[in-house]
Amino acid sequence: MMFIEKSGGRGSKCSPVRPPPYSGKISKMAFPARAIPIFLCLVFEACHQGTIDGKRPMVIANSAEPATLDPHAMTGQPEVRIAGALFEGLLIRGLSDAKPRPGVAQSWEASADAKTYTFHLRRAKWSDGSPLTSRDFVRSWRRFVDPATGSEYSSLLKIVRNGVPIREKKSPPDSLGVYAPDDSTFVVNLEYPVGFFLDLCAFEPFFPVPIDTIAKYQDKWTEPGHLVGNGPFKLTAWKRNVEIDLIKNPFYWDSAHVKQSSVVVKPVEDQMTAFNMFLGKEADWIYSVPPSKLEAAKGMPEFYRQPMFGTYYYIVNCRNPGYDSKDLRKALSYAIDREKIVQRVLKGIPTAAHSFVPPTPGYAGVDMPLFDPAKAREFLAKSGYGPNKPPPDLQILYNTAETHRDIAQVVQQMWKENLGLNAELVNYEWKVYLDNTKNLNYRSVARASWIGDFADPISFLELYTSDNGNNRTGYKSPAYDKAIQSTWTISDPALRMAKLKECEAMLLDDMPIIPIYYYALTELRSPKIENAVPSPLGLYSWKDIHLAE
Repeated sequence: MMFIEKSGGRGSKCSPVRPPPYSGKISKMAFPARAIPIFLCLVFEACHQGTIDGKRPMVIANSAEPATLDPHAMTGQPEVRIAGALFEGLLIRGLSDAKPRPGVAQSWEASADAKTYTFHLRRAKWSDGSPLTSRDFVRSWRRFVDPATGSEYSSLLKIVRNGVPIREKKSPPDSLGVYAPDDSTFVVNLEYPVGFFLDLCAFEPFFPVPIDTIAKYQDKWTEPGHLVGNGPFKLTAWKRNVEIDLIKNPFYWDSAHVKQSSVVVKPVEDQMTAFNMFLGKEADWIYSVPPSKLEAAKGMPEFYRQPMFGTYYYIVNCRNPGYDSKDLRKALSYAIDREKIVQRVLKGIPTAAHSFVPPTPGYAGVDMPLFDPAKAREFLAKSGYGPNKPPPDLQILYNTAETHRDIAQVVQQMWKENLGLNAELVNYEWKVYLDNTKNLNYRSVARASWIGDFADPISFLELYTSDNGNNRTGYKSPAYDKAIQSTWTISDPALRMAKLKECEAMLLDDMPIIPIYYYALTELRSPKIENAVPSPLGLYSWKDIHLAE
């Protein structure tokens, strides 16, 4: 999922689409910086004086305004973080060991050939008190695979019987290989054995959604008063660009385990603002620390960090003139000193990337060529471009965050020093950034990142197949598509990992992406927050987390 960041791999080459010109101006606040903490404190006190059951809400500074609360439509971390509070799948993501735990399904078994899974559901309810049955999962998975839904993750359902012809509009969604023999039994027929299938059952797009509610309210179904979920919390308010309010769901099957009564999620894009909110005790939890404060944060007892199964990288619009040349893409990559970015901007916390797939148990991975200015200039000349004939419209598009800005500025300088090329920096807020990258509405280069949806290299490598909804580069390679598809049916784990390594080598040779570093979790959490155990994907179990009294 994105810290991203994800479609647009379809179709033939087309004319470049121009985003609005970047003015280069940065607006200034009309009041002094020292007034910010006072202002935030007043807002916080005005909005959150009330308590539930004598307990104040846990306040979280999310990194952006969610683009959606529909599990079938979400692709980014700002959305996925909230999805786990409102919905729950058959299984729940594991924490430190990453192994899925029982969710709505209390038990399950697989057939001898590992192609049929039978899930036994517990007595669960929707947040409106109505029964949640196996039929809800059948209808939800059909909606997920339906081309009319337009889910960017629907390619994952090719593993389920008839998933491929449904996505190709050759079969109806109700032919998907999922069944409900009774209200408490859900059966899935796979096309072939998939070792990480249970991990997918804990992944947000596989969550159940309230089909009758969706039919009634259409695209307004996620609004407060409409949204019906089955997670540990329910939605009470969604004030756009201000906050999302959640309260404990009394109909959640494990509500007795949920200690937190309410949560307030604030969409704070500016990392410095979030940092100041934490210092001023206006937020209990922030998900990232601004680069300029990392050194100071490292000495704070509230600071938490750990490696994540994720990669920060740049994507290149392979459909636009010049950038359809892998020689130019390689030149841009060779000119980037990743170690300098990690040390100078990120204070040595993450690790410089030598591949697209982050370190994965059982996977040897690829060691791609790194910083080499001489090779960068060779590839630039080979592409037909140079300082006196620069590639058209060299830009770096990024969404609002100090980290992205600082990295873009360093890369801009490196391209100038090592290639003699001038790059323009273009900044958009989260939703506009998502829309522009999804529609390939960026001129050359854009920031991207990916947090694996499950701990397997395919979670990264399938992104850049031609028909993947999260391919935001326009890159198409029939050879790569074929190689990736072949890995799905390899049963021997060692042979499969070897083939995946070949696939990654193919991708990095074509270089529609430029890996920069592997993610590391850098958070500030109040010492009052208990049971906040992150999974390797950087996500938490909402039903376990609470503020100590």
